Order: sequence, then structure tokens, then C-alpha cells
Amino acid sequence: MDYGKSFVFMFEDPNWLRKLGIGTLVGLLGIVLSPVLIGLIPLIMLLGYSLDAVRNVMDGQLTPLPEWEDWGGFLVRGLKVIVASFIWSLPAIILALPLAIGGTLLDDQNAGGPVGVVLMVCASCLMLLWGIFVALISPSIYIRLAATGRLRSAFEASRLWRITREHLGPVIISLLLIAVAGFIGSIVGSLGIVLCLIGALITGPLAMLWQYLVTAHLFGQIGGLDRAARSDDLALLEPLPAPIEVAPPPAPVEPPAPEIGPTAPEAPAPDAPTGQQ
Repeated sequence: MDYGKSFVFMFEDPNWLRKLGIGTLVGLLGIVLSPVLIGLIPLIMLLGYSLDAVRNVMDGQLTPLPEWEDWGGFLVRGLKVIVASFIWSLPAIILALPLAIGGTLLDDQNAGGPVGVVLMVCASCLMLLWGIFVALISPSIYIRLAATGRLRSAFEASRLWRITREHLGPVIISLLLIAVAGFIGSIVGSLGIVLCLIGALITGPLAMLWQYLVTAHLFGQIGGLDRAARSDDLALLEPLPAPIEVAPPPAPVEPPAPEIGPTAPEAPAPDAPTGQQ
């Protein structure tokens, strides 16, 4: 994997200024309208745009930065990312309930204190373990969504874990680099506030889009390492059934030759007439 290219590939596109400019405006629109529910639509589109970048990297395209054309498709694919992320986060949300109950018991001056400590420790450990697991399979979730376009592929735990297990080293390195990209993006985004408040309207959305694209390129490279993940047909991941043996057709039966009886003797030829003497 070329980890360094993930940070700069977007600038190698001949039309990078136009593509990043449109993406920045979309992100700015989402940030400005974020207090209103409709503001989520542009941000969801950015997720769908980054998912297309994952697929382009997996396909080995020289310029994987997508064109801003399929706006409805960006929204649909971004919604799939949101739904998949939310469902995978449900166990952590459920574990927050005993954590809150444990905190309430801990504040109680009666005998509920030890029980509260046990609940909080157990819930915290389980949440930590689940968070690590979801973080490890997150590249596989993006890869499967980008490769198949089907939401259910984001919940095929065995396939997700197979991709993660077989490429665990690149997955861990990619997650660490995404954290680095987030740190760099926060610095770039804050520069607009330091220099000029108006500049923050550009650097903030641009830094967010850049982080999305860095993540997409890293995940796409992992998907490119796994040929099965790039298949649009999930059946290719299953063992092929044994071929059905077909008996060869019977040889054609030649009809028996007709019986030929004994030939009659030929009649002698009549003598040629002789002339009169």
C-alpha cells in the first residue's frame, strides 16, 4: 500500500480544483444548515461521494476522485453508510444504559455503591471492546458497501472479519493514519479562524472533505488487496459447486444394410444377324 499517496492523491487529478471546490461548497452548505434537519443532506452526500472514491481506488483508476454528477446516488450511498454505522453502534448505545444505572447507584449513599461500581466497570470494558471491534471492521464495511452497493453486505460479519483478519496490518496502520489526518484537518480548519473568520468558512469544509478522501483512499487500497471484496457477486465468495457430470449421448445406431439376394444370370446376348449369301 502507498500510504503517503492517500494524503495527496486528490491534488493529482487534473480537475482537482473544480472537484474539491464543489465538495467544499457542499460541505459549507451542510455546516451552515446544520441547525436545520435539511443541513444533513449535503453532509450525507459527502459520505456517498467518498464511498465512490473507495470504489474507484479499488478499481485501480488513475484519477479516483469522482465527478460531481450523480447527486441522487451520492445521497443514497451516503444514507447506507449512515444506517450501517448506526446499526453497528447500537450495542454501544445499549451498553450506555447499565453505565448510567451504575453511575446512579454509585451516587447512592446506601448499599448500591458496590453494585454501581461493578456495572460501570463491566459496561465500560464491554463498550471499549466493542468500539475496538467496530473500528477494526470499519474499512471492511466501506469496502463491501462500495463493492456491492447493497446495504446488507455491511452486516455480513464473517466476510467483514475475513477481510479484516487477512489484512490486519494495513487496517491498523490505516486507522492510525486516519487519526493523524484528523489532527492535521483540525489544524487546517482552525487556520481560517486565526487568520480571518471568513476563511474558516473555506478551510473548515475543505479540511473535512480532505479527511473523508484520505479515509476513502486508504480503505480503497485495502479493498484492492482483497480481490473477493471487489466482486459485485457475493456468490463468488462461496465455494463453487461441483460440476454436474452429464453422461455422453449414445452413439448413433447405423441402420442395417439391406439384404441383397442372389443375382439372376444375365441372358446371353442374341447373335448378330448375318447377311444372306
